[in-house]
Amino acid sequence: MMKYIAYIFGIAFFRALSILPRFIIYFISDLLFLVLYYIVAYRKKVALKNIRTSFPEYSKKEVSRLARRFYLHLADVIVESAASIYFSKRRMNKMYQVSNPEIFEKYYKEGRSILVSMAHYGNWEWTIPMSLTVQHDVVAVYKPLKNKYFDRAMQRVRGRYGAHVIPMKNIGRELINFKNNGVLTVSGMVADQRPIKQHIQHWVDFLNQKTPVFLGTEKLATKLDSVVLYGNAVKVKRGVYLAEFQLMSESPKLTEQYEITDKSFKILESIIQKEPAYWLWTHDRWKYKYEDFNEKE
Repeated sequence: MMKYIAYIFGIAFFRALSILPRFIIYFISDLLFLVLYYIVAYRKKVALKNIRTSFPEYSKKEVSRLARRFYLHLADVIVESAASIYFSKRRMNKMYQVSNPEIFEKYYKEGRSILVSMAHYGNWEWTIPMSLTVQHDVVAVYKPLKNKYFDRAMQRVRGRYGAHVIPMKNIGRELINFKNNGVLTVSGMVADQRPIKQHIQHWVDFLNQKTPVFLGTEKLATKLDSVVLYGNAVKVKRGVYLAEFQLMSESPKLTEQYEITDKSFKILESIIQKEPAYWLWTHDRWKYKYEDFNEKE
């Protein structure tokens, strides 16, 4: 019963937020920043540690300045994602645009499905509007929520522009089914999370640290022979993101093992180094240390 009540209040809040003027939405975001950074200090120790180890050349003042900019952005992502649940297609098209849609048109004409390697950068929740831009069937991968009411709502939200919403554990089987049925898909794979300890198979040099990585995108691309792109959402200004895509591989079966994964993290590293405030620093990605593993590359 309590989960249902929480769901009702949550949906009511999201609806109210979506109809507010832009300046009020970002005033709420500013207030949320103060709460996250100064009052509850949400995962602040983790964020500061990650920034220091990733940028050892930064002074204490520079680390603090970057942390504040990151938390300002994080507040924006939270509020934007909540408010946009009930945004119209027209409003979303103004806030999220694809800079080079022709890359999708090319592979659609060639009859190729696409996997997009992505990261927790910019507003990673705003990938669903791609359904309004591309001819491919868009596949939205998600991790089921414990609250069944919010889980159903999440499925409706992520599928509201026609995307196929698929639980993470089923993504391989479903993409194979789409391929067998002749359905061309584009699927976004968020690849910069920390893998489960017992599943770690590969490490990359990333932001001055040995980093364990997921291999899901590379393995799926090889199995399906899908085109692999890297997708990045550039924050133009508050509430406006420009998605840019670049080719990583047209023939994943011909690549060396780990080549696609290594390349994606090199791209992500260069993006972060140019503008580090828009990456998700609060995740404890370096919990596991390379020295603690007897890995043979």
